[in-house]
Amino acid sequence: MNKKGEVGKQILLALAAGFIITTAMILPGSAIMFSPLIKKFKTKKHSFTKSLKILKRDRLIDFREDGNISKITITEKGKKKLLIYELDNLEIKKPKRWDGIWRIVTFDIPEKKKLARNALRDKLKELGFCQLHKSVFVHPYPCLNEIQFIEEIFQIGPYINFIEAKTIADDDRLKSKFDLL
Repeated sequence: MNKKGEVGKQILLALAAGFIITTAMILPGSAIMFSPLIKKFKTKKHSFTKSLKILKRDRLIDFREDGNISKITITEKGKKKLLIYELDNLEIKKPKRWDGIWRIVTFDIPEKKKLARNALRDKLKELGFCQLHKSVFVHPYPCLNEIQFIEEIFQIGPYINFIEAKTIADDDRLKSKFDLL
């Protein structure tokens, strides 16, 4: 059994990955055309069709007519939703060996962007950063791409600094936290 919204999420991700879904019409009987996807998502025809309708209703996908075929495309709103899914799956890869460089993220985000500031702080903690001060976080592994992605999602790039440093005074606590001793 899939959690609520999980089938819709999988449909959006499949579309984003280039999976082409076409059908003559989205009617109760047309789910048979989606048999390969229904099996892939381990769901029932009814759930799949209902998820498509919900995605359409929420304007995350759209149907484009091409002769007698309807093609399903992701809308701009759907693309934004996909970015959130990517953010949810974001992780920092741990290399086999630490390169001895600390990655430090500092930020001074204005009060008018408080929600973005709190979301950034929560995401940094979720990614395993160690909080040194309210707006200073440290991580031992390469993560510039991940930080830039977060900046883009929350539109807070001008308020964030990314620093790479060889040393941090008294970093034994940090080394211990990250099992680097």
